[in-house]
Amino acid sequence: MTIVNLVAERRLLWLMSRFALRLAYVSALVLSSVSPALAALSCSAANVLLNYGPYDVLAGTPLNAAGTITVTCTKTGRTRTGNVSYTVALTPLTPRKLAPPGGPDRLSHQFYVDSARTQPWGDGTGGTFVMGSTFRVRRRSTTSDAPINFYAAITPGGQGVSAASPGPPPTTYTQTFTVTVTCTAPAGGC
Repeated sequence: MTIVNLVAERRLLWLMSRFALRLAYVSALVLSSVSPALAALSCSAANVLLNYGPYDVLAGTPLNAAGTITVTCTKTGRTRTGNVSYTVALTPLTPRKLAPPGGPDRLSHQFYVDSARTQPWGDGTGGTFVMGSTFRVRRRSTTSDAPINFYAAITPGGQGVSAASPGPPPTTYTQTFTVTVTCTAPAGGC
């Protein structure tokens, strides 16, 4: 009887250890699926630059230009592969005026989301529009979407500005804007 009991005890211990291992494995899976996500999704804009070129104050016509913006998203941690939707906003809304390094001269201009230049690019308020798209980003990777076009115009033509304001020609007129990327994904946002 002692031999049978010993064999039975070994068998019982073996079964218990196997059950314990399975129980631990299942618990680990459950814990990892319900624990807070350790992942992140972040998106940013790049290559947002527009050059109008030379402006002729005597032309009397708008000076049109076009540029592109590229959005890049990074998924880290355990975030699943999936689609990322984003919008791109541009501020300030007004005034949109190009300025020389010094002096009072200003050139009124506008950015647009459409090539017909009828939808001003902004933050979606006050009659402005945002740009956006959706693309697939694999987990633990960085992916860039296809470049999105944007459009601009200095209008009306014939604005009275000095070519040499305040120094020797040509004078470079500039304005700095803030581009804000807002994104969402099935597993969270950025």
